Amino acid sequence: MPIDRNGPIFTLYAAVQEPALSQDTTDCAARTVEQLLEVATDENKPGMLLGKIQSGKTRTFLGAVALGLDAGFGTAIVFTKGTRALARQTLARIRKDFRRAIEQEHVLAFDIRAMPDNLTDWELDKKLIIVCKKEDDNLAALSDNLLQVYPQLAQRKTLIIDDEADFAGSPPGLVG
Repeated sequence: MPIDRNGPIFTLYAAVQEPALSQDTTDCAARTVEQLLEVATDENKPGMLLGKIQSGKTRTFLGAVALGLDAGFGTAIVFTKGTRALARQTLARIRKDFRRAIEQEHVLAFDIRAMPDNLTDWELDKKLIIVCKKEDDNLAALSDNLLQVYPQLAQRKTLIIDDEADFAGSPPGLVG
């Protein structure tokens, strides 16, 4: 089933891209989301978007996040390498690229270590983008937030992105 490229989150995401998203980038992001919706994925058969260094992978996966959130995913979890600097950079990029969707209250974006433990039902009804370092304390915080603090989030259709997948595979403790 073709992905709607006119949803509010993707439209707001695309509107702030400089330079503008190419048709190839948009098509790749849409095909990725279509395949994720059509084909079951799991720890043994993940969905993957691969590309060369400086090929536009981040731009494309953020486009896929925007399209995916419009297409029914409730949460996107973006894993980064285990450095504070990269996690801050990733969150800053997401907040910049999704700023209009955030301003119009379609999306909330958090670093898992700074995620409030008192989100309201109104906030939990929003689409969420969570940045998480691939590091024990951050993975524990993600697990706690999804399973204990906000168990309703574990019931959502979730898009998991590994922004720096140097080591292919699932983060420990998050399989299943």
